[in-house]
Amino acid sequence: MANKYTEEFKREALRVCEQHGVRATSEKLGIPIKTLYLWQRTERLGRGKPLKGLKPGETAEEGFKRLEREIDELREANHILKKAMGFLAGR
Repeated sequence: MANKYTEEFKREALRVCEQHGVRATSEKLGIPIKTLYLWQRTERLGRGKPLKGLKPGETAEEGFKRLEREIDELREANHILKKAMGFLAGR
């Protein structure tokens, strides 16, 4: 069964994380590290702080779309390089 934490407890735990780090807070409060990272991410989203990897002024949705386009471009480049390697290896 999942633990239920109050919003006040979460805020206090995040404050402790800022001062002492996630690992130390996890050990001190007995909260899984992944839970603390999830709370931090949720807090950033709620306060409108930018997520890692987003350009300034870019929304999460815009960032995801941009990253999906980059992935498609990289896959296409990979495909072309594999074909070129096969062609050159056959010479």
